[in-house]
Amino acid sequence: MIINSLSSQVLIPNKINYSKDNFAVKSSDTQESSDLTNISRILSPNVPKAADPQTNSINIKPGEIKNIGSVDGSPLNISLDSDGINTSFGIGIYANEPIDSPRSKLALDVFKNHTPTQRDQAGSISNRFRFLYSVANGSMSVNEYNATDLGQDTMSTSKLLTSLGIDVSKSFSFNGKSFSLDAQGDLHAVLPASPLNVAQ
Repeated sequence: MIINSLSSQVLIPNKINYSKDNFAVKSSDTQESSDLTNISRILSPNVPKAADPQTNSINIKPGEIKNIGSVDGSPLNISLDSDGINTSFGIGIYANEPIDSPRSKLALDVFKNHTPTQRDQAGSISNRFRFLYSVANGSMSVNEYNATDLGQDTMSTSKLLTSLGIDVSKSFSFNGKSFSLDAQGDLHAVLPASPLNVAQ
């Protein structure tokens, strides 16, 4: 179980360069070491972008780390998996994890380096992306997505997609599924065209 109170709430500063070496794990538990390595990778400035404007598509696999923008010049990188969301702005902490564990220390260290305004802006972007991802992976319907009120401070779908380089005037794909936005900014699934079989 993850405590999501820090999710989308921790920012990475411009002035500090994090690397996995800063948070080396001295443990024989290779899973813990692997987890910390993956979490520290999310802080890298060299993360591939989630969106490809040339194909008008967004692609991110579970656990994969992709960039979805920036806040005050600091990259906003994100990873989504069965444990929840981690970003370069907010690292989830497990409920049963000691407060002095390497992961908890990393999360707290990153959190302390940014203002509430920066954390709120990062949360606005990453929360909208997370819900859009939920529709793309089938865990949320388009109707549920359109009906979900994320609050007036959350970035709109149109603004998020535009910031990623997606042309919202035409259909776009997210993890291979096609969608479009209407004039009101509501999301719609675009069904693939299929040839009609006409019995003779």
